Amino acid sequence: MNFELPPTGTEQSPAFVNAAACEEWLGKVPMANAVQAQSMFLHQLQLLHRYTLSPTERFAILETLRKSLCTVQEDAGKKFAGKPLPFAPHEQAALESTLNVWHALGIGYLRCFDALCCGDTGVFSTPILVAQHEQIVSHPELAGRAAKLAQRTLSVFADWQVDLCRGGQLPDAAYWKTLHQIFSAAETLGVTARAVTDSVRHGAAQSSALAVYAECNLVSTANVYELPARHLAWVVRWAKRWGPKIALLKAPPEDIRTRAVPLWIDVESDRPAAYIPQLSSGSRWLETTELRKSLIARITLLAQGREPAELQLGEDVTQPAATQLLQRILQRWCKGGVPRRHERHAANAGCSFIAGLEAVHFYLSGRQVFRAPTRSDTALRREREEFETFGDRSHKTEGAADKDDSHVESWCLVDGSAGGLRISRPLKEGARIGAGLIIAVKITDSQRFALGNVRWALHEGDNSLAAGIQLFPGEARPVAIRIMDSGETGSPWRQGFLLPEIVALNESASVVVPAGTFRLDRSIEVMVDQKPQVLRLFRVLDRGGEFERCKFYD
Repeated sequence: MNFELPPTGTEQSPAFVNAAACEEWLGKVPMANAVQAQSMFLHQLQLLHRYTLSPTERFAILETLRKSLCTVQEDAGKKFAGKPLPFAPHEQAALESTLNVWHALGIGYLRCFDALCCGDTGVFSTPILVAQHEQIVSHPELAGRAAKLAQRTLSVFADWQVDLCRGGQLPDAAYWKTLHQIFSAAETLGVTARAVTDSVRHGAAQSSALAVYAECNLVSTANVYELPARHLAWVVRWAKRWGPKIALLKAPPEDIRTRAVPLWIDVESDRPAAYIPQLSSGSRWLETTELRKSLIARITLLAQGREPAELQLGEDVTQPAATQLLQRILQRWCKGGVPRRHERHAANAGCSFIAGLEAVHFYLSGRQVFRAPTRSDTALRREREEFETFGDRSHKTEGAADKDDSHVESWCLVDGSAGGLRISRPLKEGARIGAGLIIAVKITDSQRFALGNVRWALHEGDNSLAAGIQLFPGEARPVAIRIMDSGETGSPWRQGFLLPEIVALNESASVVVPAGTFRLDRSIEVMVDQKPQVLRLFRVLDRGGEFERCKFYD
């Protein structure tokens, strides 16, 4: 293996050159100040990376730093995780610092691992030659050390990948190429499945190089960048927990009728796991049958009323989101992915784009400012006082609103289908957007806006923002909505939308309500063209950060 690491020297020394001095230095790091702590970690890691040390001492220093460093990284990640794109300056700075620290830590472990692969006699107390790697497999102590080094190196890449996704980015080809190289080297050493302890990431549970490598590919195939930050954290936790359930095959399973659909990987490529194998000498298969058993068992027990925490899903995990996420990853990890309902076609056209429930309601209402159908005595008294003081201002407000196009953005259509679109624009030329946002979009040659939501948003390249749009079926009608729970009076009117039934597509009528509205059998009052209508909610079809699209009974 050749990881193309730069040479080291002794010109500029870090603040510590052994584990004991490193422990003493950690006492000076302001752990409560993530910005300052990250700066200190990054500076010392960069010096350490360029400084000549024995691999044994370097590894000991990195192990000493790791726990405190991971704590600071988690705190820093809260500043950008789940935020819409493009990031505000302080959010972007937090992301860049976090990624730089992971990169520097990864380079440190990779330098140790590279020394092992090159037969450096300083890695272990027993000399090893490149041509004598079989000594590692046959020697328990050497095998244990090699397995730990491989697992630690891959673990940094796994944490790095998660923060990339939390920051609206995806790992590039160089990331996957290096990850595959590390795993291939561990495979050559014969230590991929050897269990090691890792209290920082796994507590008392054991891990392995294969488990972490599988974790990286599970996170990739789960498309976690489509999820809100809270749900992303759940799926990442589950991938970390269940990585040890994955087995590695060098040939596809012979009888797939009783097995899960395996994930295919080419360890000689620069791409993540996929579902359809291709001809390659680097082909490997991640066997997920045991994982499938765990997922199905938990889905079944949740349906029987068991609590997520009882099933070791996490104390913060709630229903029905737990079941929905488990079903999502079951399809992606064990059933060959999710086929598209509609074929996508490449396109190159402009489109108009409006983001946000209130802005979309305003435009689809003919640019009419939203007014509650009935107003309270307090609201009427305030309007009367304003009239007496300022006169009639309604025509001025509506006239100004009629000319307001500030919320309409210009995007470029990349590809599309009947059910969704992929669009892009320059990163900073428009409003911030994120997954779960209600939007309206109109292609250049279309006569009307279509209602939908942002499934995902990614920062691509140097200066491009891409978004995946799910389109809701039918022409949306803007309406006013309020909750009608028994025993409650005076619930406020809110903006919403009605979508018609489409028999030809087997699509039921649905209603889009503000997030948090849905409750099974909850009644809501909908005002359509000044005519009230009562609907009873019974199923959530889609959910985002600011909306719920629900099926209903009249």
